[in-house]
Amino acid sequence: MNIVTTTSAVAQTVAPLAVPAPDAIDTAQAIHQAAVSLLPFLEQGKPITTAALRTAMTETLGGTDAQGFWVWKDAYEALEAVQALFLRRFGPAILSRSASPEAALTMMKRVAELVPAHTRRSDESQAMQQLSTPLPLAFVTAHAAAISASDLVLEPSAGIGLLAVHAETARASLVLNELAVTRAHLLGLLFPRVPVSRHDAAHIDEHL
Repeated sequence: MNIVTTTSAVAQTVAPLAVPAPDAIDTAQAIHQAAVSLLPFLEQGKPITTAALRTAMTETLGGTDAQGFWVWKDAYEALEAVQALFLRRFGPAILSRSASPEAALTMMKRVAELVPAHTRRSDESQAMQQLSTPLPLAFVTAHAAAISASDLVLEPSAGIGLLAVHAETARASLVLNELAVTRAHLLGLLFPRVPVSRHDAAHIDEHL
């Protein structure tokens, strides 16, 4: 996570999303819908089982993974999205009720334990070197950055926004970047008021 405190440094160079293929939009919308349908599990402190995840994906994508309607990478992105949605709703309360950062971290670990582990990688995730930030690690990273409301936070490889949602909780301004088209449009659904660009993060400094 990079923090830029001068808004003009980033805001003037953020490119709008390129017009995506319709299937990319549909997939992102379906993943978001699956995440929304799974949110009650976390709200009630219940684990999201693999069976529940498969059901949510099958219902929102219109068919099973075996039928080729979705791949497990899509399912894992729905899991990350539901954690982001959960933190947006309950993150401020977790922080305010925790006596220390260690106590808040314990809560983050408990939430993460309700979500199935990522055990499969797709060709796209390997080719684009897509790695996910576990929820507890995202919290530690955000805490170490000491993000405040006066900061402008650039997430150059935002993924599904598990780092960005902590900055949002701190009331910082956000600028998100994600090269993968479906992920970028899912970010747009999760953070509708935040600019999202699609630059290669390896060369993000050329756009600052």
